[in-house]
Amino acid sequence: MTRRLLPRFVRKRYAVKFVLALGLVTLAIAAVGGYSYLHANEVIGEETRDGLVTNAEIQAQNLDEWLTRMEVQMRSISESAAFQSGDDRDINLYLWSVVERDRDIDAAYYIDTRNETVLTSTGSASVASAESVTTYYGRQEFTALAQQSHGDVVISDPFRPSEGAAPVLLFATTIPERPNRAVIAVANLRDISETHLHDINAGRFVVVDAAGTVVLAEDESRLLETDALETTRYDSASGFVPGQSLGDSKTEVGFARMEAHDWVVTSRVPTGEAYALRTDILTQILATLFVVGAGAALLAATIGRDTVDAVRTLGSSARELTDGNLDVAIDRDREDEFGDLYEAFDVMRVSLRDQILDAERAREEAESARREAWDEKEASERRRRHLERTAEAYGEVMRACADGDLAERIDPDEESEAMAEVARSFNEMMADVQERNEQLRTVSNVLSHDLRNPLNVAVGRAELLADETESDHVEPLVESLDRIDAIIDDALVLALQRRVEDTLPVALSDVARRSWTHVDTGDATLVVDENPRFAADPDLAAHVFENLFRNSVEHGSTGSRIPSDDAVEHGSTGNRTVSGDAVEHDSTGSRIPSDDAVEHGDDGVTVTVGALGDARGFYVEDDGPGIPESDRASVLEPGYTTNRAGGGTGFGLPIVLQVADAHGWDLTLCESASGGARFELSDVERVGRDTDDAASLV
Repeated sequence: MTRRLLPRFVRKRYAVKFVLALGLVTLAIAAVGGYSYLHANEVIGEETRDGLVTNAEIQAQNLDEWLTRMEVQMRSISESAAFQSGDDRDINLYLWSVVERDRDIDAAYYIDTRNETVLTSTGSASVASAESVTTYYGRQEFTALAQQSHGDVVISDPFRPSEGAAPVLLFATTIPERPNRAVIAVANLRDISETHLHDINAGRFVVVDAAGTVVLAEDESRLLETDALETTRYDSASGFVPGQSLGDSKTEVGFARMEAHDWVVTSRVPTGEAYALRTDILTQILATLFVVGAGAALLAATIGRDTVDAVRTLGSSARELTDGNLDVAIDRDREDEFGDLYEAFDVMRVSLRDQILDAERAREEAESARREAWDEKEASERRRRHLERTAEAYGEVMRACADGDLAERIDPDEESEAMAEVARSFNEMMADVQERNEQLRTVSNVLSHDLRNPLNVAVGRAELLADETESDHVEPLVESLDRIDAIIDDALVLALQRRVEDTLPVALSDVARRSWTHVDTGDATLVVDENPRFAADPDLAAHVFENLFRNSVEHGSTGSRIPSDDAVEHGSTGNRTVSGDAVEHDSTGSRIPSDDAVEHGDDGVTVTVGALGDARGFYVEDDGPGIPESDRASVLEPGYTTNRAGGGTGFGLPIVLQVADAHGWDLTLCESASGGARFELSDVERVGRDTDDAASLV
């Protein structure tokens, strides 16, 4: 596409393209250099402006801290014990110690503001004596400064106490509890400038007041002089003033206003020094462009011309070879890369006939290889179809075994040793599974018949013993026997239930209420929000609700609860001891609580059963403490329990999971709206809705 955009005379001449390419490269380098200069100019300008403003802000903050420290120092002096005593000798000694200790205070005065007299003073005579300060500054103004403080610290305008004296600044404050008494400290602005103005590269700091007078400066001669830069340029809290004519050259100025006093701190750098790097970059770019241009011209005059000649010669020889002239003479005297190319052309010319013959032979061999590949493809396709049929047959046997027909076996494939090995391994595994399944059924029979029969006898004997004697050991014995019976039920469910084949319509309210009576609920409360019907094995569904209710009661209640005389006393299994008329029996032997059968405690857990919204299924939740998210995977593992000392086996929730899997339901453990545990069983087949849709409370 690019070649079509070029004129024909350019496309046909390598020399023109070579010169054009060199020109474009030179132009591109110039463009990049120009862009680099503009970008560097912008970046350097921004960095210079930001640096000057930042320096001014930092210096303003330092001076704010200094003025704040001086105010604190003055309050501390006025509140000292020496001034409170009023003794002139103690005050003089204290002022002397302050001047000696604080290098920012050159002199200090204790004055009588009513009589406008200096009571005592101390400090450097080179700054100002008490007489010269009060005389030059004005006695009335001097005392008025102290009178204005009223307990605060006031700062004077900068001034020179006498001709040739150092410029100073006064800090004044009155003495608490001492009428007409004040203390004044003198700060030498020349020393303050040296101490508190920090140097910056190729620049300087100048601090001016609201009138434009230089207060602090590294150049002592500028102190108390009117600044050349008008204060109207400082129109914000901080900013930048570009290219100001200050003195003999232009200056870049960054400024920042102080917060503790009405001063402006300026950071000043000569423009030439501020943008020196920009000038260096421009010089380097121009030098680079000059070198590139000279190099391009030299390249075009030497290598370019030689290259063009070599290309023309090669082009002529190539056209001869294209026309079939294999006897064309090719110069092989050159020793550079073009000489190698000439030699390559000559070798190509000599070997071209041999290559043509080789190409014919290669074509015949390729045709033969193509036929062999086609035959191999057909054989591979036959093997693939055979493996698919074998895999399908294997899958049918595996699905039958998964559905419970453990007698099914795979016929090993005779054509594939790998598939035959898979069949033999599967058959061996299923034989072992079948043997272990028979062993498990034997153990289950022992649990359900051989162990339960003597257990029932023991339960009966225990009940007779409870009727015949009064002993504290009888009730724990009955509870332990009930717990053994529950463990047998759990073990049988875990051992035998794998898949549900036959289901019946089950009402959610019925199975929930019936299961509630089979659990020791204590002071717990059952709420049934909705009553849909769903397809399930009624006995296995009862195991789901009983174990979920037992989990909520055991882990959600605030403490052990003992029902009253008219309440149901629940054990851990279906065997229960009832007092009075608290329990009625239906035709199936299940226990249904009467109107007064359940006593609700104020602190018992509330268990709610209801239907899921759009999802097919139901939920069981409580308002207990809930299950931490980190433990939700562990509680569904067999044997995991946090109530081992209280008789927990760790089988309850794993049974819920196993029964859900047997029905093809999905079990989700999450948190209820009140923060308790919530178990959701979804993908449940609904078969209608019971007539009783009202919420029920047990």
